[in-house]
Amino acid sequence: MRKPQVIVAVGAGIFIGTYDMGALSVVLPDIVKQWHIATAAITMLGTSTFIGMIIGSLISGLLADKWGRRIILLLDFVAYGIAAMMSAFSPNFLWLAAMRVVVGIGVGADFAVAFPYLVEYAGQLRGRVMAWAMWAANFGMLVAYGVGALALRYPGGWRVPLFVGALLVVPVLWVRHKIPESAAWRAHHAASWWDIKNIVHHTQYRKSVLLSSVTWLSYQVSDQGLTLFLPLMLVTVFGTTASGAAWHSVLVKAITIPAALVTVALIDRWGRRPLQIWGFLGRALGLIGLGTLLICEPGPLRQYPLWQYSAWLLLVITYGFGALGPDKTTVITAPN
Repeated sequence: MRKPQVIVAVGAGIFIGTYDMGALSVVLPDIVKQWHIATAAITMLGTSTFIGMIIGSLISGLLADKWGRRIILLLDFVAYGIAAMMSAFSPNFLWLAAMRVVVGIGVGADFAVAFPYLVEYAGQLRGRVMAWAMWAANFGMLVAYGVGALALRYPGGWRVPLFVGALLVVPVLWVRHKIPESAAWRAHHAASWWDIKNIVHHTQYRKSVLLSSVTWLSYQVSDQGLTLFLPLMLVTVFGTTASGAAWHSVLVKAITIPAALVTVALIDRWGRRPLQIWGFLGRALGLIGLGTLLICEPGPLRQYPLWQYSAWLLLVITYGFGALGPDKTTVITAPN
């Protein structure tokens, strides 16, 4: 396969992973309405995928160092596809929550291996390649919101976005089975589990991983947390319908497309550290403003246009600055 085809085949997994997160967020209001689940159950369902992602990333990282990147990039999406299909046909809440954990394992495993594979495969072009891959990932949530907006107008429509996620796996697996193994892994892979243990306990390795983990965690907490509950927030705070909340989420999330393109253009000119710092700063200010607006404003004022426009603007600022730097740079390098 040619290099662009390999990059697309691996990057498509990132697109589907972000699609899946958007799909769950957009169907949450409809699930709450249909099954009358309590607040604690909503939180449980929302976090089940992330719990699976933690498990999947930890396991797959070790297995990819021992067995290779390619086999994990195939197996993780087999698991994801099956679990996503079973999620779409869930008979009850507990079944759906359990399947979402398995879905998370598949997504987490793919993220943990796809990013290193792209870095190793792209070589000196890794900055721009990773930025392009993450730019494409922004479309995942937009597509999920769009599918949800169309499907949620009908009874049981929440199952459609989850079902579409399972269907997307088929072409990805077909293309991925042709990708080569990482040349960097072939040259430097761990020969035994003992070698992996020695690498993990190396002081410089642990310091680098810790710093990278802190920046990535900081971004993901703000981004995935906000994204997961954005449609539900629009329903409960603004009083929109589930379908309307999905369309409004598309409008808010659309700001990430031009913002991410700016990152692609500047990442090799300005450097990753400045983009990451300024992006975090802008996102922090946007979240502080939004949180203050939601906490301090009494409920009756939320019906007035000025309050609503202010909330929309702060959401746009939050998503825009996130896509402008941290969304891309945290998966490439830590700010050191």
